[in-house]
Amino acid sequence: MSGPIQVEGGIGGTAVGLDSLDLAAFQLVRAGLDLSEVLARMLMLAADVELLTSVVVSPVTGAQVEAALAWAVGPGGLAGQLAAISELAAATSMATAAYREAERQVALSLDAVHDAVMFELGSNAAALAVGAFTAHALGADLRGLGLRADRAVYDHPELADLGGGAAGLTAGLRSNPLTAPLLAPGDLKASSRSGPVEAYDGSLRVLGDAAESWGLLSDAGHARVLPEPMRRTGAGAPTSVADLARGQLNLSDADDYPGHVRVIEVPQPGGGSTWLVEISGTQVWDPRAGNNPHDVTTDVRLMARESTVLAAGVEEALRQAQAASGHDASRDPVLLSGHSLGGIVAAGLASSPSFAARHRVTHVVTMGSPVARMPVPRDVQVLSLEHHQDPVPRLEGRINPDRRSWVTVTRDLQGDSDGVDTGTGAHATEEYAETAAAVDSSSDPSIRDWRQGSRQFFEPRPGASPVVRDYRIERIVPQR
Repeated sequence: MSGPIQVEGGIGGTAVGLDSLDLAAFQLVRAGLDLSEVLARMLMLAADVELLTSVVVSPVTGAQVEAALAWAVGPGGLAGQLAAISELAAATSMATAAYREAERQVALSLDAVHDAVMFELGSNAAALAVGAFTAHALGADLRGLGLRADRAVYDHPELADLGGGAAGLTAGLRSNPLTAPLLAPGDLKASSRSGPVEAYDGSLRVLGDAAESWGLLSDAGHARVLPEPMRRTGAGAPTSVADLARGQLNLSDADDYPGHVRVIEVPQPGGGSTWLVEISGTQVWDPRAGNNPHDVTTDVRLMARESTVLAAGVEEALRQAQAASGHDASRDPVLLSGHSLGGIVAAGLASSPSFAARHRVTHVVTMGSPVARMPVPRDVQVLSLEHHQDPVPRLEGRINPDRRSWVTVTRDLQGDSDGVDTGTGAHATEEYAETAAAVDSSSDPSIRDWRQGSRQFFEPRPGASPVVRDYRIERIVPQR
């Protein structure tokens, strides 16, 4: 294992610090209001008729009282304190607002850079395609070129951030008369059932729909979910984040165990249960959709925030498992987890109002997944594991939100003892199992807080054993 992990977000994150400053500014304003009330009363006292009359009766004492009141309500007293408190409250609020605005402007600037680069790529796509076909015809080693590219993204992972320029790519393709007819005229900022769609999501939909017209990336069909009668050898209930990551190795077997989702019921004191849903990553890279929905088609459609067969199948598997438990599980806590595509499914379901209306999602764990743009509710506790050299979680061109309920753990694989030197290697589940082990042993306050809040998913009630259920999900493609 290589260097230490870097932690962002959670209770030790910048956002929590800014929230604390905002709270402090609010409390200063309240203190200022209280002080203003005291000051007003003292001013009324200074103008009191009885006090003014007493000055005539006892000039010395009256003068002393008036002097004391004048000092108290003057610049050196309450008035000065009130001015200082008001100035500090305003400065604090302005500082936090400026920091947040600066972060927003940086994100917008990066989006503009990504879009500009990808616009050039899109506008020249036809020429690039001709060049690639010509090189292949002349016997160029395209496989070797792919390996060099894999190593390049390991050494320069920021290249993957250009994936956030989907809107620029779409605009570039439309600017070229040779490629413009290939794209559907969809609105890049259309609305969906879950709310407004940003330019990034809309662009992915346009690209996906264009591919579908050629018989690619079509997620048409419905999910068939079949329970496995027996637990697979090596399958088990996780007792740690590392176990959760290692469980992906048992589940993500595209050859002998394709298209499966694991639902684990963890009995809790009081008769209820918690539920762990483990979703594997991409297993099929053919852009022509088939029976296994763990494919690149689902990748694209989910990143465009569209409903998918796989997501529907995962929900059906959870429904079947909860029904088999024999008790009302509608309010039981649910943790959704997955590697790569599985993490996208997990974050996507957690972001779905309709799914949340039927299931109480409280936690999400993603490993190597591009989920920064997912609108996961703030009351859902997210743990995202990423590798600095892994291009996949960077494909959106954004970093994960820094907030109390979202902890991002990043590990630098430079000099990794496993000899990893490619982007593909950096994305491997085995590497994420090592990172998860580091999470389990970390003393970082944000990680410790997340672990404490998720204990119920890893610790059944004394004397009870978790129930592991596997389901095979198939995409039933409509017959033409």
